[in-house]
Amino acid sequence: MIEIDITYLNQLVIDFFNQFSGLSTFEIIWLLLFKYWGWLIFIFIFLRFFVYPEYMFYIQTKWAEKMPKPIILAIDVPKRNEQSIQAMENFFDQLLGAHGTFIWWTKYIEGEFQRSMSVELISYEGNIQFLVRCPSDWRNLVEASIYGQFPDAEITEVEDYVNSVPKLYPNETHDLWGCEFTLSNKNVYLPIKTYPKFEHRFSETFVDPMAALLETMSSIGKGEQIWLQITLTPLAVDWGLEGGKKEINKILQIKPKTKKGVLSQIFSPFTELVSEFTEQLVGMNLSGEGATEEKKPEPLSVMMHLSPGQKEQLEAIENKISKLAFNTKVRYIYVAEKDKMNKPLGVNAVIGAIKQWADMNLNGFKPDLKATGTSSPQYILIDYRRNARKNKIMSAYRNRSVVVGSPAKPLCAEELASIWHFPSMYVKAPLLKKTEFKKAAAPFGLPLQEAPLSAVQAKKAETEFEEKSRVMPSFDYDNDEFEMQFAKDKEVFIKSRSAREKRLQEIAQEEEQKLKIKKEKQEALEKNKAKDLSKKEIKDDKEEKEKKPSLENLPFID
Repeated sequence: MIEIDITYLNQLVIDFFNQFSGLSTFEIIWLLLFKYWGWLIFIFIFLRFFVYPEYMFYIQTKWAEKMPKPIILAIDVPKRNEQSIQAMENFFDQLLGAHGTFIWWTKYIEGEFQRSMSVELISYEGNIQFLVRCPSDWRNLVEASIYGQFPDAEITEVEDYVNSVPKLYPNETHDLWGCEFTLSNKNVYLPIKTYPKFEHRFSETFVDPMAALLETMSSIGKGEQIWLQITLTPLAVDWGLEGGKKEINKILQIKPKTKKGVLSQIFSPFTELVSEFTEQLVGMNLSGEGATEEKKPEPLSVMMHLSPGQKEQLEAIENKISKLAFNTKVRYIYVAEKDKMNKPLGVNAVIGAIKQWADMNLNGFKPDLKATGTSSPQYILIDYRRNARKNKIMSAYRNRSVVVGSPAKPLCAEELASIWHFPSMYVKAPLLKKTEFKKAAAPFGLPLQEAPLSAVQAKKAETEFEEKSRVMPSFDYDNDEFEMQFAKDKEVFIKSRSAREKRLQEIAQEEEQKLKIKKEKQEALEKNKAKDLSKKEIKDDKEEKEKKPSLENLPFID
């Protein structure tokens, strides 16, 4: 043990406090601020929290002015869409090509930052439209991502639809209700209910939650509009490794190892010296060395005692952080003429449809009414505060802001594809592992031959299969009403209608041809089964006759 002479240190502490004896409070503060450089703390606070944000905002604004202007692309996919939601997940994965990396000079001197885009779903007087807003230099990326997954899609550049309603509220013609949706669980690494969980295990049918949302949006009438916006800011590939591992360790009750920072490494000799000094003085070791450590539970033993819900959370977190992701903000606005506002349909029904993606054990969406809801203020200057919120959310929506409102939350490509995708005609898609059954011996006396189906039974079974596996949406999300009103080049769009109609007819004919071929194959298969069964019966009868002994050749017959 090192022997330390604490006489000098003790005298130094006594001299420091003696100089304040007999002084007033003002004189003590004056000494601390100017003699001992205490004013540097206030300079740091002023620079960090006042000057730095204004400086970054200024240089980023200057850099953004030099960037290409944003455009809005309207996407139409035929009703006979055969692609699954996995195709839309691939679409979002490909959009991550917009992620950029910046060095400190470009970030803090030139003002570069990660640009964002947004995917939007709107209903303009009952006409549903899928939209993507992105910088014009990202247009090739977006179009390639769409055409790569949906070859029959049609993409049209359109004007911004937000200009079709007043910008400020209150006004004489329109009113609005709006809010932002945030995650219901504070743990952002827990995913929402994604599309694999919407498949029925036994019938193997996929119940698309988008159907209820689009059905509601298509029910509004003239003078009403529903806007749903999801802003996307690309994240790095390793976006969730560190935070996700921390959440996993919390569930497994594994305490994280404390890492020494730069300052702790610099002052480590001094802290060890103080620890040695206190140990000699009062007999206490502040460094914690030599103390008996509690035995930590091993991960395997912890896993055995986890509940089914905790095991599901572990698997869900690992699945989410293994996928590419965006920082997202979800905004919703229902705007209509004052005499046509229908909040039970435009607000309650839509919020109910969005809650389909909630999993009480994992995560989900909830309207952030307290912070962003336009009808939340209930006391003191109610009308003024509500109108201020309406103008704030309308401004944030028009600018596609990623800063205003609730903090952005990370959503992976699977989550985004679940809440923003084109409805598929084919809903029979085995996405989940099938339920396993125990095998047992067949009952005694069970017939070994399968009786052939009659023509009527085969046709009925085929019809039931087609009705079960093919669902045509009742709402129309592939119409020209929106483009006819907002297309930038209406003449070109109108001229392209004949080619588009021809292509849609070709798609319908191809679908009919596929069904015809499938039907012919099914009929041929049934005929072959019937022929094989008939041949087998004839062969069995012949063998049975050959095996029977002839009664005429028996010796005991006279």
